[in-house]
Amino acid sequence: MIISFLVLLAIGATVSADAQPLGRDTQTSSSCQIGNIKKGASGKQCEVPIPQSCKVAINAATKTHWADIEKSGGLSCRFDSKLTDWKTRIIGTCGACQARQCSAKFTVYFDCTHPDSKPKAP
Repeated sequence: MIISFLVLLAIGATVSADAQPLGRDTQTSSSCQIGNIKKGASGKQCEVPIPQSCKVAINAATKTHWADIEKSGGLSCRFDSKLTDWKTRIIGTCGACQARQCSAKFTVYFDCTHPDSKPKAP
């Protein structure tokens, strides 16, 4: 993981996305990452892919969308409320990088329908 992050830093500003299962057939996460943001650069954004047959999970404790933002370098990031509807599009945006280099990772957790979970006819 650390090596791949260093590779991202070496090749310049990149955006990547991935989806990871969470251990149950009906839950998964998806993320996008912005790497190697140079000091003073702003307006960086990335789109978190929404897996097919999935909807954004709700955090039971906070009653909000179950999502997380990891960032470095004094970076201010958020899910863009104008570009994100949480059903068809999820966009993360970042402000200006305050350090020599910054990065951000936007992760969203999903509940998914499983093709085999439909009730079977008698």
